[in-house]
Amino acid sequence: MSRILVATILLSTALLYPAGASGAEGPWRQVLTLRPVREQGPPLEFDYNSRNALPPFEKEPPLAGKVIARGLIATIPPTPLIRNITDGELYLKTDHGRDFTTGASATYQSQCSDGVHVVFNDLRVFTTQGSLTIPYTVGVHTYRMGYAGRLFVLSGWSGTLERDGRSWKFTVVDNLDGQIDGQDRLHLTDTRQSTLACYHDCPVPRILFLDGHTYRLDFTLQSVGSEIVLETVVTEVQLPLGELKVEADGCRSLDLRDDRQVAFLDNPQGVLSLPPGNYRVADCVLRSQGAPLQFAGCDRPVSVQPGQTTSLRVALPLNNTIVAARDRNLLRLTYQLAGAGGESYHYGGPMRLPSFRIYQGPLRIFEGSFGFG
Repeated sequence: MSRILVATILLSTALLYPAGASGAEGPWRQVLTLRPVREQGPPLEFDYNSRNALPPFEKEPPLAGKVIARGLIATIPPTPLIRNITDGELYLKTDHGRDFTTGASATYQSQCSDGVHVVFNDLRVFTTQGSLTIPYTVGVHTYRMGYAGRLFVLSGWSGTLERDGRSWKFTVVDNLDGQIDGQDRLHLTDTRQSTLACYHDCPVPRILFLDGHTYRLDFTLQSVGSEIVLETVVTEVQLPLGELKVEADGCRSLDLRDDRQVAFLDNPQGVLSLPPGNYRVADCVLRSQGAPLQFAGCDRPVSVQPGQTTSLRVALPLNNTIVAARDRNLLRLTYQLAGAGGESYHYGGPMRLPSFRIYQGPLRIFEGSFGFG
């Protein structure tokens, strides 16, 4: 009888003991609790000028004689707003109703430093998903007259992913709908205190290749105390790998994307093993060239398949290219800064503009300059 009791106690203890991140009986797994932080996502364009103007809401504050514009912020349900252009005010119906005379609402005053551009910062809006009320901070950037411009999500959730002695700041910015998917953004930052630390920004992936490991990401918004947190489960998955031979002189980091699968490569060079996919180059960050350069795009696809080796060349050397096209009396000049693989880059700071001269025989008939593009 005592032996049976001891065996029962041992079995119960084994069932209750939590599995470690690198348990021998299953794949590597880490659960991150991402907590609210200040973080900016990409702009969301809007236009509620005359062609897209909304009709009056059910009830509105007294605005006789004022120039107004109406809009909807894309929370769930949508958050109605009225902008009093005359007085530089914005009214938000934070409980999502259309009656601005009752219920929960807020008023914000604009900032207009140059007489043209108007900014409303730190607007508080909410999305409802089931029993959760999810708060967001947003900013509206528009013009003194009219209502077209950009809305920025200014809040997200952040935590730290750790493995093999390295750690990454893992931040997610939602697009206000309360669901984490490919419409949202992932910011991943190497936490090493170094000017060479890498930063990646991409749509939230389902499959993430990082530091030689392939992970599946699963997200759940939860209420913990007075906060809404984002639980992120990072689980290593075993996929058949293909080989990519990379030539990337002067490249600090390279992002490859195939729909909701992304591969982040730091200091890529040589033959690398990657999960299979039909990738495109989403970003290529160069080491300092004495001028701020921003990746602008690459049309070349990169197919990585199991048991095969594919080649990819990007980064240095850079080449200045100009395409000239003539249309009767017009001459169109297109300037591009191209990398070794034909990918293009933009100058990210003030630079001396490219100049040109046109000759007819020995006679110079025109000269000028044009912006980078």
